[in-house]
Amino acid sequence: MLIKTQILVLHRIPYSDSSWIVKAFSSDAGVISFLIKGGKRKESPFKSALDPLAHSSVVFNATGKSELHFVREANLLHWFPNMRGDLERLAMAQVMAELLLRYAPQGLALQKEFGLTLSAFLRLDKPAYPPELLASWLCAICDAGGYTLTLDRCVRCGNAIDGDAGDFLPSEGGTLCKKCLGLNSPRYSESFLEALRKFHKKESLPDAQALEKAFFFYLKTHLGENRDINSFNWLNEVRKICSPQKK
Repeated sequence: MLIKTQILVLHRIPYSDSSWIVKAFSSDAGVISFLIKGGKRKESPFKSALDPLAHSSVVFNATGKSELHFVREANLLHWFPNMRGDLERLAMAQVMAELLLRYAPQGLALQKEFGLTLSAFLRLDKPAYPPELLASWLCAICDAGGYTLTLDRCVRCGNAIDGDAGDFLPSEGGTLCKKCLGLNSPRYSESFLEALRKFHKKESLPDAQALEKAFFFYLKTHLGENRDINSFNWLNEVRKICSPQKK
C-alpha cells in the first residue's frame, strides 16, 4: 500500500556503501524507518529531501512485513538554512529530534506533536526567535502527551496562584502555592519561580535554560525514563562557546 505523508527527518545512519537507514517523524504514523537504497549516490533522486532535520513530503510502500519501508518519492519542503547555519539553533533542533526519536511511539497519528515541532523549526529558521522556544516546545509536548503542567494553580489545594509560586513540584505536575509550602524551604530558587511565572504569563524572558531542564525532567519522570539526551549536553557546550560571542 502506498502512503503519502509529511515527515521531519530525525536521524540517518549508513546501511551500506550506497544506502541509508532514515528515521523520521510522521504526522500520520509517529516514528517511522525507511531504507533508502542508493541514497548516498550523487544521482539519487531524493537528494537533500532526506537530510537530517529536513521537512519533506514522501510516498512510501508500507507492506506490514517489515519495520523498514521503501521510499518511492521524496520532495523537500523546508531545509531550514538559517537554523542549520547557527550552532545554538541547530543544537536546539537536534534536542527536539532526539527526544522524538527516543520517546515518540511508532504507528500512531501524532499530528499535534508534528505541528508543534515543525512550528518550532520554522521559528528557529527566522532571523530571531524567543529564548523560551525550547522550553515552550517541551511544555507543549508534555501537554500533547497528556502530561499537562499546572502553572496557574496549586497542585495540592487547587487555588489560583497570584504572583510567583511557592515552589515547583515536577513529581506532582506543577506549582505549589506559598500557603501549602508553609514553613518549608522551596526546592527551586526565587529567580526560577519568577521565570516560571513570566513564562506562563507569556512575558519577556532573557533566559529559559533552567525551565528547559525542569520541563525535561518532568517529561522523563512521567515517561519512566531516566536516560540523558546527548543533544542536551551538546546544546549546553554550544552555549558556553557561543555566549561570549553574543555579548
